[in-house]
Formats: sequence, C-alpha cells, structure tokens
Amino acid sequence: MNEIASSPDDFASIFETSFARLQILIEEACAASADWPSGVAAAIHAAFEFAADDPGAAAALTNEALAAGADGIARHRRLLAYLAEGLAPGRELRAEGPALPDVTEQAMAGGLVSLVAERLTRDRLAELPDLAPEAIQFALTPYVGAAEAKRIAAAGKGR
Repeated sequence: MNEIASSPDDFASIFETSFARLQILIEEACAASADWPSGVAAAIHAAFEFAADDPGAAAALTNEALAAGADGIARHRRLLAYLAEGLAPGRELRAEGPALPDVTEQAMAGGLVSLVAERLTRDRLAELPDLAPEAIQFALTPYVGAAEAKRIAAAGKGR
C-alpha cells in the first residue's frame, strides 16, 4: 500500500483499509493458535511484520492518525480499543485478573502501538519483527506472569 494521505478523505480511506487489513491478520493469527496466550503472540508477530512490510499502513494507523485532528484521534482510539479488547480475555487466566487496573489493556495496547510509531518515526520499522518477543513478554506478563510470558515469547522467537 505505502500511500500518503493528501486530504482528510484520503486519510480516512487509507486508515480504514489499513485497519481492516490489520484486523484480518490478527484474527487469522489468533484463530490458528491453540490458546489465548499463543494467539496474542501470533497476533503481535503478524502485526509487527505487517508494519515492517507496509510503512504507509503503519503510518496511517499511528502517526498520521494522531496528526489528523479529531477524526484521526477517534480512529486511533478505535484501533486501541480493538487491541485492548483482544487482551481482555487474559484477565480470566489469573486469580488476580479482576484486580488489575481498569486501564491495563488500554495501556498494553498503547504501548505496543507506540513502539510501532516510534520505530516508524526513526525509520526503523524493519526492527519490529526482531522486537516481537519483547513485546509479547510485555503484553502477556499481567495475565500469565513474567516467567510464563518470557517462555511464550522465547518459544516464538524462531518464527
């Protein structure tokens, strides 16, 4: 894709197309996984590869969305809400899950998206696939604990 929006209508179209493509990749990654933690790991791998392969889509979903005014911010919030919703089932995996702060999933989603945006800004998107294990450990730790998150992240390193 690698398009750059030249008008608000262009931005909306590029964002929606990029978001739909990302959703499909995430849903397929999760569906092909044996359980929720491995689905999250597969989804992060797929999302980071998507961003590395398509800088235009990554920009539309991150930096361009935040720079596009109220409409872009609303779309960016929808992306974060979608990602957070995918993390919420992790609360059921631990007895202390309900005690996690209400903002846990939003913070995890925001951290992952910020990592993509930061790499995009520094023209280092190609690093994302190699950073996936650390991002997986980050995202899974509140739900499965540090040791299990590290094990799951390491198991997917050879992808």
